[in-house]
Amino acid sequence: MMSLCKYKVEEAVKKEILPKEYLLYEDSRRKARHADTLCEGAVRGRDIETFPSINEWISWLSWSTVLLDEKDYLLAAVHALDLAPRLAGTDYGTTRQRDLGQLWTDTIRGFLGEIAFVKWLKSRFGIDAQLDYRKGQLTEFLPSDIKSVDERPPKLNISIKTTKLRGIWLDIPYKQIEHSDIFVLVRVGVTREHFLAFLKKISVIRDKILNRAVELGIITDEEVESIWDTIPEFTRIPAYIVGFFDKREYGDSIKRRDSIFLVDGEMKTKRFIINKFIGYWHPKQDVYKRKVIELLRKHGRRVPDNVKLEFEGIGDFSSTLHFIVSSGVLKRRREDWKALINEI
Repeated sequence: MMSLCKYKVEEAVKKEILPKEYLLYEDSRRKARHADTLCEGAVRGRDIETFPSINEWISWLSWSTVLLDEKDYLLAAVHALDLAPRLAGTDYGTTRQRDLGQLWTDTIRGFLGEIAFVKWLKSRFGIDAQLDYRKGQLTEFLPSDIKSVDERPPKLNISIKTTKLRGIWLDIPYKQIEHSDIFVLVRVGVTREHFLAFLKKISVIRDKILNRAVELGIITDEEVESIWDTIPEFTRIPAYIVGFFDKREYGDSIKRRDSIFLVDGEMKTKRFIINKFIGYWHPKQDVYKRKVIELLRKHGRRVPDNVKLEFEGIGDFSSTLHFIVSSGVLKRRREDWKALINEI
């Protein structure tokens, strides 16, 4: 399926069904293109199998795709620069420290997903949605990333989550599941080179850094050109709206913090790789593992008690309580979105 997916994406780009940016390199050193990681996420997340054919998935992907330009990146960078110093320096559920520069670029990625969703709503449904960039306590601003819809408050609280093109998990901090109604997943093809390329595009590198280095005698004019030529050019960033999870469909049962509604995957020799999941998960509490095994056996899976459970693509999540939804089970069809749009 992976090879077929890549072939179909390439074919769709040639036919101008999909934007050419999907064929650009995501990692030039590894010769990995956006199309490669795009297919990795769609296949491993079991997105494609929800469509009658891969051609229908391609058609849907075209409808779900937006391109982010220099202005979008600047918008994300400015708001991220304002917000990043106020964020905790540790990742959710871990003790891993991130410096301010990494916090800034990580926050940019998150904002790019939100901006992509707003652009998509405008282009596909004519809806003018505004993001909430205000600052405050986390508990105060958990419910919704959307501040207004067509100049009025939204009727539903919508949370937007961003992942890379290969990402397959909608990972919701357990406290947030209580506050928001709809959770949208956006895949964004932002690379490790985009930040540097953006600084080059707006002339920060040449006008501020390199010229100053010449003034101080650190480098020569010839070295300026050499450095300048090695920095990649800024390109538009492909993104697409993967789908959404509607918490309301699960009623009061979603309030029970040991609820697992769906689990499936593939049994290896000593490991079970989970690639379809809806529910709570805590890697350090055995109650969740026991419940997963129980559900798998209920559906005919032969899973030993000592099996090691792993989540597709990441192994496991950080050591805290999460609510997790795999990309393949999200609502994504046009009729799903039209019904939701009528409610917001």
